[in-house]
Amino acid sequence: MKIAFVHFPGRIARLPAARAGTGPTEFLFGAVELERAGHEVDHYEVDPGAPVSRVAARLVDVNAGRGHLPPHLAAAVLTGTRSLLPALRGAEVVLATTTATAMALAVWRRAGLLRRPLVGIVAGLLNAPWRQTRRVTTMPLLRAMHAVLYGPGELAGMLALGDSLRGRVHVVPFGADAGYWSPGDPAREPEVLAIGNDGHRDWATLVRAAAEIPAPVRILTGQPRPDDLPANVMWEPADWHRRLLSDDEVRELYRRAAAVVVPVKDVPQPSGQSVTLQAMACSRPVVLSRTRGLWSPESLRDGENVVLTPPGDAAELARSVRGVLEDEPRSSAIGSAARAEVLRAATVEAYAERLLEVCRLALLRL
Repeated sequence: MKIAFVHFPGRIARLPAARAGTGPTEFLFGAVELERAGHEVDHYEVDPGAPVSRVAARLVDVNAGRGHLPPHLAAAVLTGTRSLLPALRGAEVVLATTTATAMALAVWRRAGLLRRPLVGIVAGLLNAPWRQTRRVTTMPLLRAMHAVLYGPGELAGMLALGDSLRGRVHVVPFGADAGYWSPGDPAREPEVLAIGNDGHRDWATLVRAAAEIPAPVRILTGQPRPDDLPANVMWEPADWHRRLLSDDEVRELYRRAAAVVVPVKDVPQPSGQSVTLQAMACSRPVVLSRTRGLWSPESLRDGENVVLTPPGDAAELARSVRGVLEDEPRSSAIGSAARAEVLRAATVEAYAERLLEVCRLALLRL
């Protein structure tokens, strides 16, 4: 199969290392694994920060922001995807790897300018209530694609939008490159690691919890640093796109950490998935918020391969982290079970196979 992947910037730059096996492959959404399986894959990028006219910004960005147009629809992405349409004609399936690119390409598919089946990896469409104008403008676009969700938390809400979406919405949990994210030297630092930049990370709860955690807490994020931090909290800049830390450096931080904490706000959209799976693949115990968006509730088993805590509860978060730090045999057992679970059900190879099945369905049901 010939598949065209349409990304935001930063993915193509990682492609050589991923293909060579010197960098993780999951950032390419299974494309490297599909290539290795004999499929033809092309990559394109669209810059959401590209300049647009004031008219386009008023018509699209302002109205999307006010809740009238589809979530994540943006003038810059519409313009960028429009310029890709001639190149996309050679693909059998077009696969959009962000909600914004999926929505923009669906516009062109509804307009008859994109004539290839469209698969869109989407998230966060239901984070805010829909007004009637958003429903009217969004539903035709969802019917123009096969939507892929990262977890089941958003599935019921998506299907409740209308029967026309049945058979067009699919849950495909993400996977990590367990060959790259792997255990290292068993020597550990007495340090708790937290890393991430998405808007659903609950850093405020972790900062409140840190005062009751008897270890240094290192937070790596591009989010603004709070004015007041407990003495044991180190707040350091990190940005995936600017590569302030290399993937090798992040892997070493996972390997050395006594525990990895992923605090998440209680939203239906999966959040913290990549960090959690990467740390689990490195055999580290992960303390994760049990949110509505938990992507694999049947596989993430509290106390066995992960430690789950109520979202927004600083006291319980601190207690859970202490339980990991103070019981080395338990910590080691959770870390070993975590990697075993990734190898069983959450590898990037499995993700690629499931995504390919959706592409095949899209070809059968345009």
